[in-house]
Amino acid sequence: MNTPFPDEPVELIFLGTGTSSTVPHVDCLTAPPEATPCRTCMSTLRPEGKKNIRRNTSAVLRMRDKDGEKRTIIIDVGKSFQASAIEWFPKYGLRRIDAVLITHAHADAMNGLDDLRGWTLRGAVQPHVDLYVTMHTFQEVQRAFPYLVSKEFASGGGDVPEFKWHIIEDRVPFEIENTGIRIAPFAVHHGRFFSTLPAREFYPTPTSLSPASTNPSTPPQQPSTPLPIEEPIEAKQTIQPYLCLGFVIQDAIVYLSDVSHVPEDVWAMFGRAQNQDCAQAVPPVFVLDCLRLEPHTSHLGIAEAMTVARRMGAARTYLTGFGHEVSHDEYVSITEAAGGKALDEAQLTPTEREALALVPEGESIWVRPAFDGLRVFVSGDKEVQDEAYDQRSIL
Repeated sequence: MNTPFPDEPVELIFLGTGTSSTVPHVDCLTAPPEATPCRTCMSTLRPEGKKNIRRNTSAVLRMRDKDGEKRTIIIDVGKSFQASAIEWFPKYGLRRIDAVLITHAHADAMNGLDDLRGWTLRGAVQPHVDLYVTMHTFQEVQRAFPYLVSKEFASGGGDVPEFKWHIIEDRVPFEIENTGIRIAPFAVHHGRFFSTLPAREFYPTPTSLSPASTNPSTPPQQPSTPLPIEEPIEAKQTIQPYLCLGFVIQDAIVYLSDVSHVPEDVWAMFGRAQNQDCAQAVPPVFVLDCLRLEPHTSHLGIAEAMTVARRMGAARTYLTGFGHEVSHDEYVSITEAAGGKALDEAQLTPTEREALALVPEGESIWVRPAFDGLRVFVSGDKEVQDEAYDQRSIL
């Protein structure tokens, strides 16, 4: 692997940049002749539309540990993780996975966990994979896929992946298994719970599970069966936000793929709280959710994403988590305009015109759409380059 920096930078690879349904949509590809064609989805059938193929949001981080050994960390393994790995792992020389960070317990973040058997089954690549999750996510995995936590629940041939679980907490930094690689998780809103009834939990057997920042241990091998809720169920009076993790990695990258609202106390982590006079240094790369032009219950629209990006003030912001409403090329034009580039009004698409009308005025910032397979490098002195938007090729 050739990189633009001699000092082994932090490397970020986007494995997927699409929302849960991915792009293209099957309904768009099979639409009847009289239907208005979806330009984004139909473009994926041609080589020039490859950047519109968007699998579930996921990323790879590759960097040296304190002993000089190269480490690979994955963020999220959703429904399309296997397809992403098959395409990008061979291309970029990826093989062993040293850690998997799960942002939340939605299908597009964790339903690819079973595919990790390809790494651990009969020690194909490694004996186990280390997973870093909140207790809520761990319980959701146990509820939805109990055999991933305890093999006694496996059926068929019993061929399941081998995991070592580490429980992490909001705003409690942790280290990846004595590597010197530091991760700081923080919780943001990712929509809300639509039910006002308390969830039926799959309670784990009492265990010595410890926070990842202290002394991680494996989860119980004999979890209990689901416990019925016998007490009367009372509806909640207030709507509860659904929480999702973002991560700060080695003070180089802020990764925030699924968010609808950033609480004020989170902004204080980056010295961006309201009425704060002295702002601390912000990591140079900001990966940020942007589903479409309009706002959404669980995600940022283009106006909200630009507002969040301007407030963060990172050297570079890469948008991710797209639907099919806006093409890659259209996002490039929209974000170039946010950086101060004057666009030819006559050449704009209707979507671009709509977006530019939505984006609030503000300071010029560097923002671009990520796409599946994009590589970004952050040097030790926080210089950033990527393989798409820099004039000098770094391949």
